[in-house]
Amino acid sequence: MPDTDRKILAVLGGLGALIHAERTAELACHLCEGRNARLILAYPIIVPLALPLDAPLPDQERAAHDAIARGMSVATGRGCAVDPRIVRHRRAAEAILELAREQQVETIVLGVRLNLNVLHDYDKAETAEEEILRHARCEVIVEREPIAA
Repeated sequence: MPDTDRKILAVLGGLGALIHAERTAELACHLCEGRNARLILAYPIIVPLALPLDAPLPDQERAAHDAIARGMSVATGRGCAVDPRIVRHRRAAEAILELAREQQVETIVLGVRLNLNVLHDYDKAETAEEEILRHARCEVIVEREPIAA
């Protein structure tokens, strides 16, 4: 794949347990350096089944725009070519996996905060992260940030 076609997808939120958008964007920017890669900053807005996909979700929309703005600030400050994407979907993992396939990304970056006090926390966020790890057709880089005890 030529350098100019490389794409890195940084997931800035929407999965529940992701760390701050700035940290994830920073890690993704490091991967772009010297590779002429385009950085896709993504935030999935998860729409409940009872609502149409275009239903207003002001809290989620506000969080998405805030995370994208923070990621853009980091990326533009580092000179990265950036493509922001807010994706509306029913399932978080599917939103990210579909975007990764459509854009033919070579790497997905997830920054995950783990609660070391919870042995088996099977909430939707953790399930989405695991699903991305299992089903991505590209490299997935996970930055792990433990929560202090």
